[in-house]
Amino acid sequence: MVSGWNRANMPRVSLRKLSLINVAVAAFIALFLFLPSAVRAVEDKVAFLTEKLKESDSFKVRLKAAVLLGRMEDPRAVAPLERALRDDNYVVRGAAARALGNLGHALAASSVEQVLPLVVDEETFVRQEARRALVRLAGPDSVDPFVAALSSDKTPVRLAAVHVLATLALPEARSAMVQTLGDEDEEVRAEAVVAIMGLAQNQRDNLIIQALRPQSRYQVQATAARMAGDLKLASALQGLAELSVSDEVVPEVRREAEEAIRQMRDDIDMARLLPDLQSKDRHRQTLAIKMLGLHGGRSSVDALLGLLKDLDIFVRRRVVHALGDAGDPRAVPSLEFLLKNEDSAQFQEQIRRTLRRIRP
Repeated sequence: MVSGWNRANMPRVSLRKLSLINVAVAAFIALFLFLPSAVRAVEDKVAFLTEKLKESDSFKVRLKAAVLLGRMEDPRAVAPLERALRDDNYVVRGAAARALGNLGHALAASSVEQVLPLVVDEETFVRQEARRALVRLAGPDSVDPFVAALSSDKTPVRLAAVHVLATLALPEARSAMVQTLGDEDEEVRAEAVVAIMGLAQNQRDNLIIQALRPQSRYQVQATAARMAGDLKLASALQGLAELSVSDEVVPEVRREAEEAIRQMRDDIDMARLLPDLQSKDRHRQTLAIKMLGLHGGRSSVDALLGLLKDLDIFVRRRVVHALGDAGDPRAVPSLEFLLKNEDSAQFQEQIRRTLRRIRP
């Protein structure tokens, strides 16, 4: 017998703990021994499902293959699922769209271009699955195809793109949203308005102000002006004022800008505008005249009436137009006097039009 060894010196381990240890060791050994074959089994399964999805004559088999590939979390599942988006059977097409959505942005961001056409599929089921999948495929790596989709000639595609871009807090997505305010389709514009209105206040306000700047589509500015007016967005007043006097915008944009300013007349800074009436800067003076006319208050009208004696006919003409905007009948006597003393037939006609607007 070896000295120093006896049963009393053995560490005490319960049978239950010993059993658990044995199971853990056995599981580790099994995992170690069989891991390579497990990996091969997964690879074989992807290949097997890919073949079934492509070759099977049974739509039920193809459907099951699509569903299972969407659960594989394997990048090799993407290509066969993209092909299945064009399957003759609508259930398979819808299942393939859902499966790509299940794979998500990380694995299937590149599939956006293939899924987008399905939002105009003839089958409601496919259209619904495509829209849901697109939301799950949205992310930094898939912004470009969504932005490109805003130029599609198909309204449902543009609507789907707007809906997804609204969920992405990325600069390029936000800028694209601004452009959709000028979409030719009223439903798309409305979707864009709802999306922007749903943003955090500072993000929303910044996008509206951005949209008031020169744009390739005039509807962008017109829609933004309406939004600013509805919100009474005082920080947009300067941009609206610029639009109201610009010769570079269409009449609709000017009208929307003017109406928005009227809705915010209480926010107009009279203390700054009144001195600007005497400014040597022609543009600054023009802005002040226009804003005071749209303000329409008593002090604004009084200040404008004082400018009817200005030596510059162009200043007088702007003032007459502004008095028409103000709509205050107190201006009638001064305008009638001006009408008698002006020599320009064109200017006389402008005065008559203004008198017709404001006479009680």
